[in-house]
Amino acid sequence: MEWHLPDRCLRQFGREQCIPLEVPDSQRAFHGRDGWQGTRDWPTKLANFIAIWENRKSQDIVTPTQVGRMRYHDPYLDRYRQTSVRYMTPEGAADGALADGIERIKDMTTGRTELGNEDVRFIR
Repeated sequence: MEWHLPDRCLRQFGREQCIPLEVPDSQRAFHGRDGWQGTRDWPTKLANFIAIWENRKSQDIVTPTQVGRMRYHDPYLDRYRQTSVRYMTPEGAADGALADGIERIKDMTTGRTELGNEDVRFIR
């Protein structure tokens, strides 16, 4: 028994990516790391997870179709940058930093970022 987390892969299906919901830590309950290895009373032990499964159809995830690229300051990307490792190689980090810098400059020059300092005026 494993969690199915469709809200973590919406972009793969052409949908706008929302910030994923937090899920309970089920690994201990499902994999016997809590001293229950010998139990045979799984319906009782996993009753709260079974209730969540039974209620699954009332928790459909509905998001709009993704149009174009996600903006640099999309709430999902802001959270992603805070909680994840974005790049696996130095080359990937360099490419990503360059793309992020260009996106930031674009945001500053189009008024999407409210900075109003001399640097922004210079870039404009």
